[in-house]
Amino acid sequence: LATFDGLSKQFKTGLAVDDLTFEVPEGEVVGLLGPNGAGKTTAIRMLLGLAKPTGGGTTLLGLSPDDENFRDAVRQVGSLIEGPALYSRATARQNLIIEAEAIGIDRPNGQVDDLLELVGLDDRADTRTGSFSLGMKQRLGLALSLMGSPRLVVLDEPTNGLDPAGVNDMRRLVADLSAAGQTVLLSSHLLPEVQEICDRVG
Repeated sequence: LATFDGLSKQFKTGLAVDDLTFEVPEGEVVGLLGPNGAGKTTAIRMLLGLAKPTGGGTTLLGLSPDDENFRDAVRQVGSLIEGPALYSRATARQNLIIEAEAIGIDRPNGQVDDLLELVGLDDRADTRTGSFSLGMKQRLGLALSLMGSPRLVVLDEPTNGLDPAGVNDMRRLVADLSAAGQTVLLSSHLLPEVQEICDRVG
């Protein structure tokens, strides 16, 4: 579903991504492993067309960011990058409804309820997200990334900053996605994390 082909990114401050090549096969959970500052987020941003490479390239569902209809590919991807963007005065349910409307889903209430249950927030559905803990925000961010049943889910350091219980919850949720045959690209600096839940690691 996604490929990285000799991908490189040079900033004025240095080389962030250096000749990265790997692929994300459909139906697998693929881990992108590296220490903090290794360029994982930069590589993911280039895959989604949020940053331009200085060498090599990427494809997403067979399309490159330069293709005219690349937006069609991006619409089939759910992502959680550098923490979820939430409306703090809106409830968890309202945040999901806003996301559904933004991507063109009519009458999303059934899917909203299912996603809140999946991530364990059904009992906090009508709570404003400004009062959420970091772990709750991350779980809601995962629910947002799953809205519309995307073909590919991209999770950038989804356990970053979580307490041990939150880490276990997030690992369980990704394992559930894997068991359901969902394709996931997950970045992490934690070897045990990718060993536990990924089919392959780069």
